[in-house]
Amino acid sequence: MKEAIERLTAKGLLASPDLSIEMSFLDEFIDYLETLPVKPFVVGKEHYEEFKKQIQKSGAEPDNFYTEEPEIEVRMPVQRREKIETNVKVKKNYVPVNKKLDIKDWVTYYFDRYNRLSNILQNRHELKGAMSIGRIFKTDGRQQVALIGMVRDINKTFTGLTVIMVEDPTGCVKVILKNEAVAKLAGDLVYDEVLGVVGVKSKDVIFADKLVFPDVPEQPLKKGNTEVSAAFISDVHVGSNMFLPKELTKFVDWLKGKVGTEKQKAEANKVRYLFVTGDLVDGVGIYPGQEKELIIPDIYNQYEEFAKYFVDIPEDIHVIVAPGNHDALRLAEPQHTLFKDIAKSIYDLPNLTSVSNPAMVNIQKTNEFPGFDVLMYHGYSLDYYAANIPSLRATGYDRADLLMNFLLKKRHLAPAHGSTLINPMPHDFLLIDKIPDIFTTAHIHKSKVGRYKNILNIASSCFQGTTSFQEKVGHQPEPARVPIVDLKSNEVKVMRFG
Repeated sequence: MKEAIERLTAKGLLASPDLSIEMSFLDEFIDYLETLPVKPFVVGKEHYEEFKKQIQKSGAEPDNFYTEEPEIEVRMPVQRREKIETNVKVKKNYVPVNKKLDIKDWVTYYFDRYNRLSNILQNRHELKGAMSIGRIFKTDGRQQVALIGMVRDINKTFTGLTVIMVEDPTGCVKVILKNEAVAKLAGDLVYDEVLGVVGVKSKDVIFADKLVFPDVPEQPLKKGNTEVSAAFISDVHVGSNMFLPKELTKFVDWLKGKVGTEKQKAEANKVRYLFVTGDLVDGVGIYPGQEKELIIPDIYNQYEEFAKYFVDIPEDIHVIVAPGNHDALRLAEPQHTLFKDIAKSIYDLPNLTSVSNPAMVNIQKTNEFPGFDVLMYHGYSLDYYAANIPSLRATGYDRADLLMNFLLKKRHLAPAHGSTLINPMPHDFLLIDKIPDIFTTAHIHKSKVGRYKNILNIASSCFQGTTSFQEKVGHQPEPARVPIVDLKSNEVKVMRFG
């Protein structure tokens, strides 16, 4: 309850003595309070009871597939780990091509994005008869049309109408979002995304009746056939003066069966996969004045220190690591795997697999079961969408799952040019062509779990305290929280180690 009171206070709310909140509903309860016509000054039992009634009426409790465990403290004898068959296969991994880039590479890059997303959109029944823009304007008169294009520009008229410029390889056209249902989507549009337009052509414009996004289709909820779990962490930031060694050690000790209740140790005994989604170390020269906040100023030594913690992880746990914006390689995405000469100590770990950012990894495949496809993305672009999309700005970093839903709907990890630094290759590696079973991101230092069309979204936490920059911008990290996915039930527990 202490955390709930602190969170409410940070929002300018006071908790009455009779208030009791289930921690798994805390984020949703705070969101509910923010939407009330009159925001209460003192939050009491009656507000929480009304919130629960609203949930029951909607028929869907938020995040009811995961629970949050109390902080692990109890120390008990080590539990023997049973032998479980496991499997890791890297299905998508970026391999860099050394070549000098020029403007033609950008053209090729965006053509690839357009063509591949266009192929996805052409399978939608609303767009079966889609024509190119050039062909549409070879026809005469007012008529119903459908097209697929890339958003080139977004503007508002003096009357408040949104007008977007959409282009394809044959031309461009103004699309007016006059229809009320379509106009509501205007705030979620971003430059350079590919979408479908259904509407009426009139002279040199199209009045849109419907916008069709690439989106992921509804998936069956996948459940495994083995009692196995996967853990998700990120943003360890070894080398920072705000790195949390005590909490990371407690997590590793839990994996080894050294800490926790009998029930918690039984959970640890099932963990066979550990995903580390970027920012293993704090890096060097990442931002001005960083040297003042480093306790390990040498990048080689930072990776060596990271390895000292991870060498103690049981060897039957597969550790899959991807880089982030603080790791020692270029910032432009896609990022290749960690350099073997700089992070040699990482590669010496026998149970570690290094992948790119982003990457797709399949785990727990058997003869009877196809396994789980896990899409790993550190999430550098999330900052842009949290700040620039009106429907996401209100909840921002507190609802990373909504940011992830947004990317899945666009079928791209950074649809707007400028939302992250891009390395323009012939194949757009940030496009979400294969649909994952689990989508995991990091970067914002807060753990959040959600589902979107039965895809499990996991934003992992961090092992770093609040930095001076985060204090300035009012960002409040929630470190040392680790989502644990039971692959047999597809349910999640969030374990707390600090």
